[in-house]
Amino acid sequence: MRLAFTLLFIALNYISFSQDIFRLNVDTISGDDLLFKSVDDTISINNKKKTKKNIFFGIKTKKGFIRVAQGRNNIYENFHFIVSSEIKNPYAQEIHFFDKKSRKIIRSKSISDNTLLLHGPYVKRLNNQIIEEGYFYYGLKQGRWVRLNRSDILQDKENYMLGWQNESLRYYWDYDKVNLKEIIPIKYGEMHGKYYAFFRDGKVAARGDYINNSKVGTWTEFYKSGKKKREIKYDDLPFSTNPSFIIREWNNNGKLIYDRNLFTKN
Repeated sequence: MRLAFTLLFIALNYISFSQDIFRLNVDTISGDDLLFKSVDDTISINNKKKTKKNIFFGIKTKKGFIRVAQGRNNIYENFHFIVSSEIKNPYAQEIHFFDKKSRKIIRSKSISDNTLLLHGPYVKRLNNQIIEEGYFYYGLKQGRWVRLNRSDILQDKENYMLGWQNESLRYYWDYDKVNLKEIIPIKYGEMHGKYYAFFRDGKVAARGDYINNSKVGTWTEFYKSGKKKREIKYDDLPFSTNPSFIIREWNNNGKLIYDRNLFTKN
């Protein structure tokens, strides 16, 4: 009897353990997405929670709207914004704003005048079909972002943390992990996305793109002054066997010292 009880206990634990393993492969809302529904964003009335309007991550926002006509179609962008100059990730190279003059959403690595930081939910629609949606946090992509086609079929899904892809590998200059040295974009276990290397003072030392573990396009290296050092060309498609080559190179005074086009002209 005792042996039978023991075997039953082991079997139940094995089933529970197997279910936990299965759940690891299920597409569920991540912990980052839970930030969108902060306890601070609700108030209690008669033991019922009522969501405060336009408050995200504990910050009061305002709504914005853009419509652009493209032939017979219309592109709509619904977003929220805040009036702030606070930078949450000093290494981020893409902070998203609404430009009041051009009435467009722009990306920049610094905050400028006449712009409003995107903060909260963002939805982009082609006519009535959602084609992109996600959340911003002080102008940075945060949490889960998805893109869909006109048939409402998922095309891409990414998770972000303060503007970086959440799986990205981060290397630092110091043991306290304050000064970022390098960030390698990782998506579904592969190098995929924008790569950055930084000098100790935070200026960009190099940047380029990965697709499926392959360097693609033009990679650029910089001097500490911020001036370009060289541009290296890789194939535009991954898995190519074509060799890379230097396109242009400059000295530390900004003078062009090599241009491949000049040497390849007939």
